[in-house]
Amino acid sequence: MANAKYDPELKKEVIDAIVNGGRSSAQAARDYELPVTVVYTWVRAHKLKNDLAVIPNQSESLEQENKRLKKELAQAKMERDILKKATAYFASLDK
Repeated sequence: MANAKYDPELKKEVIDAIVNGGRSSAQAARDYELPVTVVYTWVRAHKLKNDLAVIPNQSESLEQENKRLKKELAQAKMERDILKKATAYFASLDK
C-alpha cells in the first residue's frame, strides 16, 4: 500500500484511541487493521503538531514523573519488541 490514502476521520479516531484512550500504537494498528508504521507516523506527527511530546506537568512531583516515565519506557520497549519480532518474521519470508 505505498502512498495509500486514509480517511481523515479514521486517522482522527486512531490517534484519539492512542492519545486519549490509552491504547498502544501497536494495539490500535491491529484493531483498525492498519500498518503499524502508518499509525506510528500519525501519532508522531500529531504529538509534534500539538507539542505533546513528553511535556512534564509542572505540578507533577518527581515520584509521579518517575512513575510516568517508567510506564512510557515499558510501553516503548514493548512496541520495540513487537517491531523486532515482525522484522524477523518478514525477513524469514524472503528466504
